[in-house]
Formats: sequence, structure tokens, C-alpha cells
Amino acid sequence: MRETPSATRRNVLLGGTAAVSGALAGCAGQSGDQPSESDPLLTHERWGKGETALTYRTSDFYTPIEAESSQPAAAPALREQHEAWAEAHPEYRIEVEYPAFGQWKDDLVLDASQGNPPDGSTVDSSWVADFYEYLQPLNGYVDDVDDFFPFVREATVRDGDLLAAWKYTGCRCLYYRQDLIDRYGDGDPPRTWADTLALGQDIADGEDITPFMFRSEPFDNLPYFWGQGGELVDDEGAPVLDEDDNRRAMVNVLSFIDDLVETGVTPQRVANISDVEDLPREGRNDQLAMFIGNNDLIEREFKNVVEDDSWRRWQVAQIPMKEPDQFATGVGGWTEGAFIEGDDGKAAAMKDFISKFVEPDAMARYCAATNFLPTREAAYDSEFYGDDAIEYQDTFRELLEDGVARPAVPIYSTIAEEYGGAIERVVTGQADPDEAVDRMIAAVNEEYDG
Repeated sequence: MRETPSATRRNVLLGGTAAVSGALAGCAGQSGDQPSESDPLLTHERWGKGETALTYRTSDFYTPIEAESSQPAAAPALREQHEAWAEAHPEYRIEVEYPAFGQWKDDLVLDASQGNPPDGSTVDSSWVADFYEYLQPLNGYVDDVDDFFPFVREATVRDGDLLAAWKYTGCRCLYYRQDLIDRYGDGDPPRTWADTLALGQDIADGEDITPFMFRSEPFDNLPYFWGQGGELVDDEGAPVLDEDDNRRAMVNVLSFIDDLVETGVTPQRVANISDVEDLPREGRNDQLAMFIGNNDLIEREFKNVVEDDSWRRWQVAQIPMKEPDQFATGVGGWTEGAFIEGDDGKAAAMKDFISKFVEPDAMARYCAATNFLPTREAAYDSEFYGDDAIEYQDTFRELLEDGVARPAVPIYSTIAEEYGGAIERVVTGQADPDEAVDRMIAAVNEEYDG
């Protein structure tokens, strides 16, 4: 799940490639030799023991071999899933490649365009649109497509065909100290920007604590824009920030950020916050009352770090919006796709393999082990995703109804860069909101028009 200068493998795979740069676990071999009777059913580089080989690319984040995994907690769930597939398809085996992350997408695009893609591959959700013409329909293998959250269907369904199996996600939310909300508010978290400013000023007056913080990176602040109905690009991938409604929405966002700084609710040092761990650390140290962060922080940075139950003071809620009836959160995550054509033989085996990642029980097992969020409703109701699978899962499930993914278009990287610059200029007083937005629009359009 992010746009952080210091990327970890977990950040990359949660937020998507538009979010970070870096490298995943590198190369892997592909022996091509049929396993013997005494060989294990699964190894790091081969899943299944059949005579007919299928080719597949992924990350060591998703290996079922715990000793080889960058995410060992997930390996048992993946082992069970892959063993079930191998036993159901004894005539096939999957030869696994682990590409270097920096080359993964480019190589996959090149191979697909030359008619030589792997039979299947893990695909970043932000890449899916780049592969629409190559990904093969999964309709006959994935049940109840309408069970997936709206943002999943919007990104993966084309002309009635499900082209990718989105296997997990994450979302942004408001973190807040319940005891402070009780003391200075009415017990409910702020729903609007006006609520946030008023509550923050009361906290600032009564406590030696920072009222509200956020990372100034773009994706954490796009929900404010999306919640107003703002659009970054049109259906053709062209930027549309200069359209009146979109420009107004962006000016509104930067005006809110300006108000946060001017009132002292958010200190100017917010421009220097980049690491995802910075804000929860301040929260644990009783230095912060509210902040915007990713859903998994409640487990990683509070519950699993704080020795007593004081982490429970921290609750989560919808991101505050300009108006109370506006809702949005940013989502990311990874999908699985099949490139092999047809519905029998090798194609059927690969598509069945891909489909197992999004079977409700399999998705539930994986997400419960990793603190990621399921992308379909039925997984939350699975016996393998209990009430204690992830703290505050009911709230996160509600937030995902209004999830918005990064637009999978080339100009997005420029939009994100310019948006981040606009936020910094407003926070540091180098420009007012209108000036910052106009500079952003000019730079984006210049890059697009080239």
C-alpha cells in the first residue's frame, strides 16, 4: 500500500507502484525439469508436480515457503491455497519467476505486446489498465463479481469481463484519540473540515499536544478532492484539473490545509512528515490527537507495539470532508491476472489458480494473517475472518464502499508530484491556494501536451 521516499517491500505491495520506488526480491530460477515422486508438492520456484508446466511471475511476498517469504505470516495460508490447486490439477505445475521489481512492469508490458507473456502474473492494481488488451476473462472462474467493492469492479471489469482478481487492499482513515474527543467534543469524531478546525482549536487551547497531522504526500490528501466529486483525468487519461468543478475542488482542499496551518491546528512542520511511522509514533508518545493514516497502522504501530491497553484510546473513522454527506478514501493493493487464452487445458488450470486468490475463504485467511483488507464482502463473513481478525474491521469495510484507486494513466505521476508541491507551497506560505492550484494545473498540462 505508498508515495514515500523510504519504501519498504510491504509499502510497495500495499500501496502499488505509483506509490513508491524500490526493488522487490530478485530473480528466481525455472528448472523446467519435471519433479520426481519424492519431491515436495511445493517449492519456492515450483508449485505442483505435473508434467505440463505453466509460467507465472510474482513477488517473494507471495511465496508459500515461509523460509523464503518476505511476509512469513502469510505463507501458511498461501501454502494451503496452492496445495489445494496442485491436488486438483495433478497434471500441471507452475514454474515461478520472481522478477526484479524495477523491471517487472516494463518486462511484462514488452512480453505481452510481443505475444509472449507468462501464463499468469501478479499485477499491481495501478497497472491493470495497461494490460486490458492482454488480460483474459475470469468470469467462469470467479463467482459473484458483484460481491467485490465498487472500486474493484470499476478497475477490473471491462465490457462485462472480469480481467483481474484484486486480492487485497488497504485504505486511508482518520485516527483519533477518543478521550480527547470526549473531553473537547461531543464524543464523535469530526465529520467535516469545519468540525476538524473547531475541535482542533479547542484541543490546542486545552492541551500541550498537536491537534491534527497528515503526511503531505499526495495520495493521503486526494480523498479530500475525490470526496467533492473531483476528477483528475477523463476517460481518455487526459488531465481535467482545469475544468471549473475540479479546479474549485482542488482550491477547496488547499484552502482547508491553509486554514489548518493558519489556525495552529496543524503545525508548519507537517511539510517535513514523510515516513508512515512518524505520526503513529507521535500518537503513542501522547504528542498528537488526530491524524490521517493507513488502516494497518492500528495493528502495526499501536496494538503490536504498546504493551498495555492504552492503544485502545485510538479509534478510526471516515476522513473529514468539506460537507457531511461526502465520503472517500484512497485504496491500493495487488491483483492476479491470466494472460493465456482459452478455457480448457492449460488456460483453465491457470485461470483456476488465479481465481483461488479471491475465493472468499482464501482471501479471508490471507488478509487475517497480513492485516490487509479483503476486497469482497463475502470474505468478511467467512469463518476464517473472525471478529478479531483486524481491529476496527467494520469501519474499514464501510470506508471501502467509497474507495478510489489511483488513475492508472501516465500523467498521474506528474499530477501527484505537482500536488505534493502545491501542498508544500501552501503549508510553508510560498503561495496561496489559488496560486498553488494554477501552478499545478499549468505544470500538468504542459507535461501532458509535451
